[in-house]
Amino acid sequence: MVSRPITNTENIIHSKDLFMRINWLQQQLNYRCSDDYSAELKALNAFARNMEAAASVSTYDSGTDLIRDSFLEEYTKALEGSDTANAARMTLTPVDFNGTSYWLSQPTTI
Repeated sequence: MVSRPITNTENIIHSKDLFMRINWLQQQLNYRCSDDYSAELKALNAFARNMEAAASVSTYDSGTDLIRDSFLEEYTKALEGSDTANAARMTLTPVDFNGTSYWLSQPTTI
């Protein structure tokens, strides 16, 4: 399985995709040296550390969305249109990805 690169230009990044890409890059770098892979892995590891500092493992390990700041309004409107109850119970925590703000969506328990 070849995973696609993850950059800070994407509107939505799923946490499971992020960790799968990190693992894939680590495996590829075990077999060959690549400056592109190394740079991407460094950026994704920093993003993952920022995410870990913002939330508990149980929040992002099971899979959650990271929404680019410029896309947040559109994402929230779409979520409210499909499931108002879940949108109202969602907590957003800011996470930095190479100078771009993303919002980690976390379900709020009542």
